[in-house]
Amino acid sequence: MSASICLSARRHRAGEPRVAVLATLPIIIILLAAGIAAADLPRGVVRLTPADAERSGTSFHLVRHAVRGSSLVEVEPASAGMSLLAVSADGGTVALADQIAELTAVLTLAAVDGSQLRISLPGLLAATFAPDGSWLAVIDGRGAVWHVDATLGGSDLIAAGPFIGSPLIGADGSLVMLAVPSVEAPYRSRLVRVVLDTGAASLLSAQELVYAAFPLDDGDLAVVAHGVTGTVVSRLGDVGERVMADLGAGAVNVSVAGDGRMAFEVTGGGIFLVDRPGSTPIRVGAGTRPCFAPDGRSVLVSRGQQRVALSLDGSQLAEADAMAGYAGSAGCLS
Repeated sequence: MSASICLSARRHRAGEPRVAVLATLPIIIILLAAGIAAADLPRGVVRLTPADAERSGTSFHLVRHAVRGSSLVEVEPASAGMSLLAVSADGGTVALADQIAELTAVLTLAAVDGSQLRISLPGLLAATFAPDGSWLAVIDGRGAVWHVDATLGGSDLIAAGPFIGSPLIGADGSLVMLAVPSVEAPYRSRLVRVVLDTGAASLLSAQELVYAAFPLDDGDLAVVAHGVTGTVVSRLGDVGERVMADLGAGAVNVSVAGDGRMAFEVTGGGIFLVDRPGSTPIRVGAGTRPCFAPDGRSVLVSRGQQRVALSLDGSQLAEADAMAGYAGSAGCLS
């Protein structure tokens, strides 16, 4: 089912001289005074204790809310200019970006105890925690994918890509990603699997314009792509690829749960749910950018500056006024 695809791959450290260490002068002074510039950290990485973060005025607090069988993690305060990229599966660490895209950016790993790890990278587009939380797959501003150690912050280039979207990390450590001609002009996006050790990539789907992919409970993938009639969701497995649902031209920001349920946004029309393949979409409420909880029993949506967790019948379960995402989620956060 897979065909090889030529993508540049090589390994080197992120903290080379061409990558600027982005930190404000007051923070640098605090860190030097506290002796935090530890020799055991890689170049371009700074560790802040909870007290250091408080003194620098850049502390984050993680508040966890139980939502059915999942955990909704809210990041306080709502910091202007910061974006939430990913939440670890245990809800104990979040990945934050000080800016999206660009050629230099800082990835902040903020822990529930108030400590932080700040990692300079060549821009940021997306990130995903590995299931055990020990590392992240990070896509930089050029579309290259990096292996980032969540403990020390060391960054190794896996493949130059370019890629977009949030990587899926398989049990074997391989990455399922979207390969594009360029980040600036992704007129074609192919679903590929990238081997972690070598950076080699192989095509997974025949679709020419894939928007996203989601893991299904049986090990298959749900592939959201552009079709003749609009947005189409297909099941990709060992027996090939077959259509699960044709959502039409108005469906955007599709999310697929492990059991095959689908949620999507209709521009100006709210959030719709497809309970099972072939069923009629049902509107569950206002909002944008739906994201299923890992247990599939609720959907997180954006409503203005708020993030609201809805049950599958549209009733409200929780709300957050700051950045928030489900533990174990990536790619549909704010």
